[in-house]
Amino acid sequence: MSIQIPARVASFVRVEITNAGHPEFDRSIVLPQTAPMEWIVDAYLLSIGREPLEKPEYYDDSDDYERPRPDAESIDRWRMAMPALDHRSDIIVRPVDAPPLGASLVSACSSTSSPAVQGDWLTQPAPFREDDVNRELMRRHGVVRPYFEERDMRDVDPRIRRSSRIATLLSALTPARRLALLSHIDAIGLLRQSVPDRATVETAVAPLAGLLRHLGGTGVVQDPVTGWIPESDVERLTRSLGWGGGPGPREPSSTVIAFARRAKLIRRLKGRVVATAYAKSLVQPTRGTLAALAGKIGASTRDRYGMPLPRRDAEGAIALLAIADGAAQHLDELASHVAAGAVLLDQTDSIFGSDQFDRILSSRISDDVGDKSEEIARLAEGFASLSGPKQFGVITPAMREVARCALV
Repeated sequence: MSIQIPARVASFVRVEITNAGHPEFDRSIVLPQTAPMEWIVDAYLLSIGREPLEKPEYYDDSDDYERPRPDAESIDRWRMAMPALDHRSDIIVRPVDAPPLGASLVSACSSTSSPAVQGDWLTQPAPFREDDVNRELMRRHGVVRPYFEERDMRDVDPRIRRSSRIATLLSALTPARRLALLSHIDAIGLLRQSVPDRATVETAVAPLAGLLRHLGGTGVVQDPVTGWIPESDVERLTRSLGWGGGPGPREPSSTVIAFARRAKLIRRLKGRVVATAYAKSLVQPTRGTLAALAGKIGASTRDRYGMPLPRRDAEGAIALLAIADGAAQHLDELASHVAAGAVLLDQTDSIFGSDQFDRILSSRISDDVGDKSEEIARLAEGFASLSGPKQFGVITPAMREVARCALV
């Protein structure tokens, strides 16, 4: 594959200087929009045969926004620094297409020609000869060159969306680990565009469909203490889903309820807990069901503060990748996979290198953002609500496909 970035050059303007009654002093000067005003003064002085005021120690810094730009008002102020002329110059600034690469960065032209010097060349003003003047300006300021911006290479792979979780993880790694992950992504087919079969989709939504069947069309009466589904109903639901006590610390009886609440799949209405209209459509297997589930599970962590927090977002991507690529066999293993990946994040000198930047961002929203391990726990809880019968917490092919959707 050959990577080629289109040439990017500075924006240019043409400064038109006219002199009533003295057309021999009319000039047009083309230069970068962000060039210092001294360039205009010096280019004009050279073009009328006078010595420039400044030494050629300039550079084209396109990001130097503190410099005054060549508009009519600022040019008028700089004109005051010129040696006194016998006439007043009128100045107009117009945008213009950038000269080709390699052309003089600053150039001057005139609609009239000047006669050659006759007599004492030591003291008489030099005539305006366009090629000679522009070569002198090129010697002082150089030529038009392309420049590189970080945004030119923001896409580590054209197939990967910039806002995706896997793009976040790639940005958080050191260069060598980024290359290794890109190879791993292709090896596991993470970016494939295949459509999951109906059986996989039905398996993924089966626990949520079981919750909706339990609620029925009219829902269940709210618990007087918690305001949500009574514990007796939760236990019956857990048994109907075939979830027994798992080997890890996660409690099966309340997992699907907790996720349904966060994902707004259930709500309280007139003293009862009922399923939302969205929940009823979500459990109907379609081509977009797994992507919708991925959005709900990812949103429980990524959008908790209204914005992704860099370090937590990267660690969440590590957890999702461990599910998607088969590295984790059980949801209780996610913490160890994230801990191993966090070691790699610590090696980067960026906003992903520690959770300090996360704390700065989150402090603007809430003083208490909780322990970052809670984010992985919430992510695991969302996937646990997709567990199969008698396999609570065991990562299934359906979970892996949902994790893949959440990453890309």
